[in-house]
Amino acid sequence: MDGTPLVLDNGSGSVKVGYAGEVEPKVVYSNMYTAVRASRHAPSKAATEALEKSNARLHVMDHGVVTQWEGLVEVFEAAFDEMKVHDPSQHPCLVTEAPFNPTVHREVLVEKLFEELRVPAVQVVHSGALALYATNRRTGLVIEVGDGVAQTVPLFDSYVVANAVQRRDFGGRDLTAYLGELLQRELGYKEALADEVWWTQLQTVKERMCRVATQHAPSSRQDPVQQEYKLPDGKVLDWEQGLLSQCAEALFQPGQHLKVDEEAVGIHKMAASSVLGCGLDIQKSLANSVVLSGGSTLFPGMCQRVQEELQRLLPSAVKAKVTRVAQPMYAAFMGGSILASMPDLRKTFMTRSEYLEYGASFIQSKSVSLTKPHPMP
Repeated sequence: MDGTPLVLDNGSGSVKVGYAGEVEPKVVYSNMYTAVRASRHAPSKAATEALEKSNARLHVMDHGVVTQWEGLVEVFEAAFDEMKVHDPSQHPCLVTEAPFNPTVHREVLVEKLFEELRVPAVQVVHSGALALYATNRRTGLVIEVGDGVAQTVPLFDSYVVANAVQRRDFGGRDLTAYLGELLQRELGYKEALADEVWWTQLQTVKERMCRVATQHAPSSRQDPVQQEYKLPDGKVLDWEQGLLSQCAEALFQPGQHLKVDEEAVGIHKMAASSVLGCGLDIQKSLANSVVLSGGSTLFPGMCQRVQEELQRLLPSAVKAKVTRVAQPMYAAFMGGSILASMPDLRKTFMTRSEYLEYGASFIQSKSVSLTKPHPMP
């Protein structure tokens, strides 16, 4: 598929890579890399030996921002190898990022793609906006909760209303850590969160058993994927235990439950701020088309709870309707796949010749923000 653009949905937890025009990524890689390879940058021999002994894996990103650039290149290279992309210089790349990332972050990303991966052209787009494109809608509000970032992005007639975008640095990784703390506090577990095996078990419990508490009748509530989970010491977690709903509750009260700013607001308040931050003439359209995206929106009861909480914060005449995209973990990739297939968008890619002439900072004038001004209320 020489010449076909590649889409790299670069999330804090995983990287989804595939070709433009396809509905799913070809490969999904954990956005981590081995500490053994990172040890060449370690400050001391003792640190290097400790890393090699543990053979630990390190997160490439922390809350949407790359902290291990060599690791990111390694992950991209591994994805290309698995896809049998033998010559990246034949494939323009569309890459996602979170809103409000540091300016220098985008420039270093572009530099790595051109210098180390040798791609011919690059475009960078915010992931939240792409999720709505994946639904074939052009107006709506995206609530995206990934591994490291929660964001609410309003779009009207295909354009992001930039002044109403919200971002908070919490997500699925924070929920996993919080679940570990709950198990330690409630059941007396002593395992360290740094232990990779224990962390994997926590993720499994979170994904299969946690749910969101809602106000609707118990008879109509959604049950989790798994009813029971046997822990290593033989204790059995039952899905009706309160701590399993407390975990997801942190998305609505992060300041009380997560290691974030005590003033941090939940995703429902972020969504309300985004809707009310737009013009009065489009608030109804946005609230009536709220879309959940990202792996951390998969908890049973999530749509109902967000709709209940959001409606309380909106004027009575503005009705909230919340749905979830068919494949929340792949929504940004799918939207990127659609955009990268459009000939007009391909013309906006920053080329290698532009990079060589103007430098990485030129991406700031080339990137597609998908935004246009809209009157404030």
